[in-house]
Amino acid sequence: MRQPRRAESAVRVIEELSTLDAGSQLIIVEGSKDKAALLKLGVKTKVMTLRSFLRLASTDWLERSEFSEVIVLTDFDRRGRFHSRTIKRICSGRVKVNTEYKGRLKQALGSWAKDVEGIPRFLRNYSGRETV
Repeated sequence: MRQPRRAESAVRVIEELSTLDAGSQLIIVEGSKDKAALLKLGVKTKVMTLRSFLRLASTDWLERSEFSEVIVLTDFDRRGRFHSRTIKRICSGRVKVNTEYKGRLKQALGSWAKDVEGIPRFLRNYSGRETV
């Protein structure tokens, strides 16, 4: 896939993330730089870092929250896959876990970006735009 086409695919995924129901869906990323990158791209859905999620998940917060779906956007490396499995295990039977967006972003970015924080730079380099 050519780089401009990859950028277009990544922009479509980010636009979809921007239109999610902020009241019932939660995006989980690995760190604060990943969270800042999504906010910079205009994602309005609630974004939480993995550390905060793990701290709250040890309580009954997940059952009391209004979230019906957790969207996993951990990094695209081995550690990110490990974190995805951890999130799935914690959420099992509690809320739906969605990894579709992560897969689509990974496919769109190819080997160029290894993490969520690199998406704005990728878009700036290959599509001339940094925000959606």
